Amino acid sequence: MKDEISQTFYERNSETGDYIIQISLDRYSDIFNEWDHATYLRRDMDPELAFFLEECAEEIPMQYGLELVFYLPKRTRDLKKEEIIAGVIRRYYQFCAEVDRRSFARDAKQQAKNALFAVGLLGVTYLSSLWEGSVLLSIAKEGLIIGSWVFLWGTISFFAFERSERTDRIKNYERLSNAKIYFRYDE
Repeated sequence: MKDEISQTFYERNSETGDYIIQISLDRYSDIFNEWDHATYLRRDMDPELAFFLEECAEEIPMQYGLELVFYLPKRTRDLKKEEIIAGVIRRYYQFCAEVDRRSFARDAKQQAKNALFAVGLLGVTYLSSLWEGSVLLSIAKEGLIIGSWVFLWGTISFFAFERSERTDRIKNYERLSNAKIYFRYDE
Protein backbone atom coordinates (compact mmCIF):
# COMPACT_ATOMS: atom_id res chain seq x y z
CA MET A 1 0.00 0.00 0.00
CA LYS A 2 2.76 2.44 0.95
CA ASP A 3 4.61 1.62 -2.28
CA GLU A 4 1.54 2.46 -4.35
CA ILE A 5 1.06 5.81 -2.59
CA SER A 6 4.75 6.63 -2.83
CA GLN A 7 4.95 5.84 -6.54
CA THR A 8 1.83 7.90 -7.24
CA PHE A 9 2.75 11.05 -5.34
CA TYR A 10 6.53 11.19 -5.24
CA GLU A 11 9.24 11.24 -7.86
CA ARG A 12 12.28 9.03 -7.48
CA ASN A 13 15.88 9.82 -8.14
CA SER A 14 16.78 7.46 -10.99
CA GLU A 15 20.42 7.22 -9.84
CA THR A 16 19.94 6.60 -6.11
CA GLY A 17 16.39 5.25 -5.91
CA ASP A 18 15.61 7.79 -3.18
CA TYR A 19 12.18 9.38 -3.05
CA ILE A 20 11.99 13.12 -3.62
CA ILE A 21 9.83 15.37 -1.45
CA GLN A 22 9.28 18.66 -3.23
CA ILE A 23 8.56 21.90 -1.37
CA SER A 24 7.81 25.20 -3.05
CA LEU A 25 8.69 28.38 -1.16
CA ASP A 26 8.56 32.11 -1.83
CA ARG A 27 11.60 32.86 0.35
CA TYR A 28 14.04 31.08 2.64
CA SER A 29 12.30 32.37 5.76
CA ASP A 30 9.20 30.26 4.90
CA ILE A 31 11.12 27.28 6.28
CA PHE A 32 11.08 28.80 9.75
CA ASN A 33 8.43 29.55 12.32
CA GLU A 34 7.09 33.01 11.48
CA TRP A 35 6.88 33.96 15.16
CA ASP A 36 10.55 33.19 15.78
CA HIS A 37 12.71 36.19 14.89
CA ALA A 38 16.05 34.77 15.97
CA THR A 39 18.90 34.35 13.49
CA TYR A 40 18.62 31.49 11.02
CA LEU A 41 20.99 29.35 13.07
CA ARG A 42 18.70 29.48 16.12
CA ARG A 43 15.27 29.53 14.52
CA ASP A 44 12.68 26.77 14.84
CA MET A 45 11.26 25.12 11.77
CA ASP A 46 7.78 26.07 10.69
CA PRO A 47 5.44 23.57 12.41
CA GLU A 48 3.33 23.10 9.27
CA LEU A 49 6.41 22.37 7.17
CA ALA A 50 7.71 19.94 9.78
CA PHE A 51 4.32 18.19 9.87
CA PHE A 52 4.24 18.01 6.06
CA LEU A 53 7.74 16.49 5.87
CA GLU A 54 6.98 13.97 8.61
CA GLU A 55 3.73 12.89 6.93
CA CYS A 56 5.52 12.50 3.59
CA ALA A 57 8.29 10.46 5.20
CA GLU A 58 5.68 8.23 6.82
CA GLU A 59 4.07 7.51 3.44
CA ILE A 60 7.36 6.47 1.85
CA PRO A 61 8.52 2.91 2.68
CA MET A 62 11.27 2.81 5.28
CA GLN A 63 13.83 1.07 3.04
CA TYR A 64 14.15 4.11 0.76
CA GLY A 65 16.16 7.24 1.34
CA LEU A 66 14.73 10.73 1.10
CA GLU A 67 15.68 13.86 -0.79
CA LEU A 68 14.21 17.24 0.07
CA VAL A 69 14.03 19.66 -2.83
CA PHE A 70 13.11 23.26 -2.06
CA TYR A 71 11.97 25.37 -5.02
CA LEU A 72 12.48 29.13 -4.72
CA PRO A 73 12.41 32.15 -7.05
CA LYS A 74 15.81 32.66 -8.72
CA ARG A 75 16.19 36.19 -7.34
CA THR A 76 16.47 34.78 -3.80
CA ARG A 77 19.50 32.53 -4.36
CA ASP A 78 21.94 32.65 -1.42
CA LEU A 79 24.40 29.75 -1.05
CA LYS A 80 25.27 30.69 2.55
CA LYS A 81 21.59 30.53 3.58
CA GLU A 82 21.22 27.19 1.79
CA GLU A 83 24.05 25.74 3.85
CA ILE A 84 22.65 27.14 7.10
CA ILE A 85 19.12 25.93 6.36
CA ALA A 86 20.28 22.41 5.46
CA GLY A 87 22.12 22.27 8.80
CA VAL A 88 19.10 23.59 10.69
CA ILE A 89 16.83 20.94 9.16
CA ARG A 90 19.30 18.17 9.98
CA ARG A 91 19.75 19.34 13.55
CA TYR A 92 15.99 19.77 14.02
CA TYR A 93 15.30 16.15 13.09
CA GLN A 94 18.34 14.84 14.98
CA PHE A 95 16.96 16.64 18.04
CA CYS A 96 13.45 15.18 17.48
CA ALA A 97 14.91 11.67 17.15
CA GLU A 98 16.98 12.07 20.31
CA VAL A 99 14.06 13.44 22.35
CA ASP A 100 11.82 10.56 21.21
CA ARG A 101 14.61 8.03 21.85
CA ARG A 102 15.02 9.28 25.43
CA SER A 103 11.27 9.37 26.00
CA PHE A 104 10.92 5.83 24.66
CA ALA A 105 13.74 4.55 26.89
CA ARG A 106 12.22 6.25 29.93
CA ASP A 107 8.76 4.81 29.17
CA ALA A 108 10.16 1.31 28.51
CA LYS A 109 11.99 1.42 31.84
CA GLN A 110 8.78 2.50 33.61
CA GLN A 111 6.80 -0.27 31.94
CA ALA A 112 9.40 -2.84 33.01
CA LYS A 113 8.99 -1.59 36.59
CA ASN A 114 5.21 -1.85 36.24
CA ALA A 115 5.55 -5.46 35.05
CA LEU A 116 7.72 -6.32 38.05
CA PHE A 117 5.21 -4.64 40.35
CA ALA A 118 2.38 -6.62 38.71
CA VAL A 119 4.28 -9.88 39.19
CA GLY A 120 4.85 -8.89 42.83
CA LEU A 121 1.14 -8.25 43.31
CA LEU A 122 0.31 -11.61 41.73
CA GLY A 123 2.83 -13.25 44.07
CA VAL A 124 1.23 -11.61 47.11
CA THR A 125 -2.16 -12.71 45.82
CA TYR A 126 -0.94 -16.29 45.48
CA LEU A 127 0.56 -16.29 48.98
CA SER A 128 -2.61 -14.82 50.45
CA SER A 129 -4.67 -17.57 48.79
CA LEU A 130 -2.90 -20.10 51.02
CA TRP A 131 -4.86 -18.78 53.99
CA GLU A 132 -8.53 -19.28 54.43
CA GLY A 133 -10.01 -16.02 55.46
CA SER A 134 -12.87 -13.75 55.79
CA VAL A 135 -14.84 -11.92 53.15
CA LEU A 136 -12.53 -8.93 53.70
CA LEU A 137 -9.46 -11.01 52.81
CA SER A 138 -11.25 -12.35 49.73
CA ILE A 139 -12.07 -8.80 48.59
CA ALA A 140 -8.43 -7.75 49.16
CA LYS A 141 -7.24 -10.69 47.02
CA GLU A 142 -9.59 -9.72 44.19
CA GLY A 143 -8.34 -6.14 44.42
CA LEU A 144 -4.74 -7.34 44.16
CA ILE A 145 -5.53 -9.46 41.11
CA ILE A 146 -7.28 -6.58 39.37
CA GLY A 147 -4.46 -4.18 40.26
CA SER A 148 -1.79 -6.54 38.97
CA TRP A 149 -3.61 -7.00 35.65
CA VAL A 150 -4.03 -3.25 35.25
CA PHE A 151 -0.27 -2.78 35.66
CA LEU A 152 0.45 -5.74 33.38
CA TRP A 153 -1.95 -4.51 30.68
CA GLY A 154 -0.13 -1.17 30.51
CA THR A 155 3.12 -3.03 29.88
CA ILE A 156 1.60 -5.37 27.31
CA SER A 157 -0.01 -2.45 25.52
CA PHE A 158 3.24 -0.49 25.44
CA PHE A 159 5.41 -3.30 24.08
CA ALA A 160 2.80 -4.82 21.75
CA PHE A 161 1.28 -1.69 20.24
CA GLU A 162 3.10 1.55 21.02
CA ARG A 163 6.67 0.34 20.61
CA SER A 164 6.59 -0.18 16.85
CA GLU A 165 4.82 3.12 16.23
CA ARG A 166 7.34 5.03 18.30
CA THR A 167 10.39 3.30 16.82
CA ASP A 168 9.04 4.01 13.31
CA ARG A 169 8.67 7.68 14.20
CA ILE A 170 12.29 7.76 15.45
CA LYS A 171 13.46 6.07 12.22
CA ASN A 172 11.56 8.63 10.16
CA TYR A 173 13.19 11.47 12.09
CA GLU A 174 16.57 9.86 11.39
CA ARG A 175 15.71 9.51 7.69
CA LEU A 176 14.73 13.18 7.55
CA SER A 177 17.93 14.22 9.33
CA ASN A 178 19.96 12.20 6.81
CA ALA A 179 17.99 13.37 3.77
CA LYS A 180 19.89 15.03 0.96
CA ILE A 181 18.74 18.64 0.73
CA TYR A 182 18.70 20.55 -2.54
CA PHE A 183 17.61 24.02 -3.58
CA ARG A 184 16.33 24.66 -7.07
CA TYR A 185 15.39 27.99 -8.56
CA ASP A 186 12.73 29.10 -11.00
CA GLU A 187 13.93 30.87 -14.09
